[in-house]
Amino acid sequence: MPIWFEVIALMLVAYILGLTLGWVVWGRASLSDNETTEEER
Repeated sequence: MPIWFEVIALMLVAYILGLTLGWVVWGRASLSDNETTEEER
């Protein structure tokens, strides 16, 4: 397997992992904030 293929694969994996972690942290935090505001009404 060429080294450039491994480097690109690792970059894509890190990018997707970062997007996933960011979505989990920010997406669920904003969803829980919306849920709490709806419950307070």
